[in-house]
Amino acid sequence: APPQDLDPSLHYALEVRGDSMIDAGILEGDIVILRRTESAETGDIVVALIDEEEATLKRLRKRGKSIALEAANPRYETRIFGPDQVRIQGVLASLYRRYR
Repeated sequence: APPQDLDPSLHYALEVRGDSMIDAGILEGDIVILRRTESAETGDIVVALIDEEEATLKRLRKRGKSIALEAANPRYETRIFGPDQVRIQGVLASLYRRYR
């Protein structure tokens, strides 16, 4: 059995596409390991599903009832959504980087 911290019922992996999180040390091609959860705290790096169609890796900021998804790259604007538009699907737990 896998160790508890890598139990697939609790965690999953995604390959990063794009450069929106480079200032957080997350680069295109990195594999992020996410803890499955539907809740997160302000400041957490999360995978969020926007309007049931777009998944994105961003830093979460709660602003009253609104949810801000903040990139870690000044070239990208913070996007703000209503609470019914965003569903948290996981919180960043670890990162794996391959060197080619």
